[in-house]
Amino acid sequence: MPRRRSRTASRADWPPPLIQIVHAAEAECPRGHAQALSDLVALALRKVPARGILDPTVRGDHDLFTAIESVANAHLRFGQARSACRAALDAADLDLDARDAIERATLEAQSVSDSAYFYAGLAFGLVALSIYRTG
Repeated sequence: MPRRRSRTASRADWPPPLIQIVHAAEAECPRGHAQALSDLVALALRKVPARGILDPTVRGDHDLFTAIESVANAHLRFGQARSACRAALDAADLDLDARDAIERATLEAQSVSDSAYFYAGLAFGLVALSIYRTG
């Protein structure tokens, strides 16, 4: 029997602290970061009740990696950062400028990835806290 997909709760249905955190991110964080946090909170609201805190490797839920990278691509420019890294590596030689370009692109890609996983962990922690405090 196929699994039914549950509908994602609209932001208006979220616990108030989660709404406040996303509103604060909209005012204070770089462009795209608040939307990334919002999307990851929505993901966490679907996943936390069934599986608990985020640890994609423990239960082999590789869909979490895909979902997190999708958010990173959509809102944090992860695809662009990865492309820049690949382009720099393709053009690499022993020239100091080329090595610097590789280093900058790699650091940018890592920074974006770190941001995505930070927000995912934050979203899962906030959702778990909200659910377990109200439940």
